[in-house]
Amino acid sequence: MAMQSMAAVPRTLPPPLVTTPDMPASWLNLDDNFDQAAQKIVDAHLEDGEARDLPVPDMRGWGVVPDAGRFALAPLARHHQPLLLRGAAFSNLATRVGAPADFIKRLPAPLQLANMNWLLTSQACAMPSMLRLRGDEVTAVVSDRYAPLDAPELLDAVRDALVNHGAIGEVRVKSIATGMVDVLRLVFPSGTEAVKVGDISALGVDISTSSFARSSLHVRGLVWRLKCTNGLRVAENRSSFSFRHVGDSRRLRDGIGEAIPAALMEARGTMARWKQAVSVMVQDVALAIDQLRDLTVPERKAVEGALKGELGVQELPEHVALYDLVNAVTSTAQQAVPSRRIEIEGVGGDLLDARTRGLA
Repeated sequence: MAMQSMAAVPRTLPPPLVTTPDMPASWLNLDDNFDQAAQKIVDAHLEDGEARDLPVPDMRGWGVVPDAGRFALAPLARHHQPLLLRGAAFSNLATRVGAPADFIKRLPAPLQLANMNWLLTSQACAMPSMLRLRGDEVTAVVSDRYAPLDAPELLDAVRDALVNHGAIGEVRVKSIATGMVDVLRLVFPSGTEAVKVGDISALGVDISTSSFARSSLHVRGLVWRLKCTNGLRVAENRSSFSFRHVGDSRRLRDGIGEAIPAALMEARGTMARWKQAVSVMVQDVALAIDQLRDLTVPERKAVEGALKGELGVQELPEHVALYDLVNAVTSTAQQAVPSRRIEIEGVGGDLLDARTRGLA
């Protein structure tokens, strides 16, 4: 009888371990001088924890362990306490050992640990790495060639570049983003133009990067529409001021100083095309929106809604000015998370470039 009762009890495996949350994303529209905005970015990262880097000669000497239901990393020699793994760090580690991170996250805890640790110990070659930490949490697992340029160092480099170009007193910061990807949106009031009567746009530069190995350092030209704070980023094929976080951090700092004036030159070209867009008509608007395949289906639907709102109509028109269609794209970007927002704004730049290419 007792044996029958025991057999009736279902056996369950432990639930999956979970990762510790990454730094939350935030986008803030403002109108600050450079130093005021820079301090806001620094403060946001300070709230996320004390930043430091821990070099690891060989990741095969570490293991994935449980810590109160969460993933953690611990050295086999036990000379450190376990360090909790954030989401991005777990994905970095899984990629390096050849594990599908999303699949591993769904397994019961014993299978998660068995798979990750078997893959770690079975690596044929040494895995020199660097653990990017915030407090006692691993935020990223990167190679030993990683070149850090965190918020304070990035902002110092940008400030030096603006001082060298005599622009520190003029520049206004219209937006900042913090989190897995940081964005600093600089606008130069001396570069304003009336694209339409009462509709002013200004030249600007976006600088984006990541402290968590989620993005290279990018410097991109921008046209900023004051009326609705839409950002229109220079088309991808017209600017390639990007620097990977490898090698010497000094290379990244020097690159910023060279890229800012070059990005502003590209932004001037975009401003000229932006003014042309007022008189360029887009036929078959529904098809034109459907062809924006760098946007998801919900994002394309949002563009349709934004365009109707921009024009004050209930139904999608058959043809519109390119200016209005691009504005609908960049308006949609405001609803996205910061990293996706700048991608959608880039779609607007690509659209503008494709439709005005070759015009006098």
